[in-house]
Amino acid sequence: MSRRRVGIFLFAMLVATSAKSASGQSLEPNTFIQSNISSAKIVANDDRRYVVDISILASDVEQMFQKSGGERVGMDLSRPGALEREIGKFVGNRVEMRANNGASCNSRVEQVGEDPTNDEGVLVQLSFECAGDDPTYDATKLLAAQGSRAWQVVTILRGDAKRQIMVNGESLPVRLSEAPRR
Repeated sequence: MSRRRVGIFLFAMLVATSAKSASGQSLEPNTFIQSNISSAKIVANDDRRYVVDISILASDVEQMFQKSGGERVGMDLSRPGALEREIGKFVGNRVEMRANNGASCNSRVEQVGEDPTNDEGVLVQLSFECAGDDPTYDATKLLAAQGSRAWQVVTILRGDAKRQIMVNGESLPVRLSEAPRR
């Protein structure tokens, strides 16, 4: 091989190795989203407050908005922040946590915007305050709105402990007490 071909070969190997190592990095649970697969990261705090980060592919949000267009008839989504508010309301109305007695937990949309871990995703952060110690997380309405093939990777974090489960529109609500404790 000529010196030039060796240089090209080494450069190609370097690029291939770099690409392989970049794709081989472990992903945080909330960064794996693709068409029909969203993710939810639930952080359980000690004060019966839960923060839920939901990541959805932007094209899936667009399709859900098209299917549910009647909810926003006459609404001007071009105003600053209007689209984000409507996405938050859309997701917030379809994701629920319930206390152990079945009562809905108080919820609030904390923020909505681009997912900083995935340039094709939308991140919706919800917070819940539940009266009991044994709440359930239920995203079946959101998954039903997304479509019959929709799944969600749910990650429950308690301190250093982590549990993951896959749910779809027919799944039972996820009982957070089944998540590992510190």
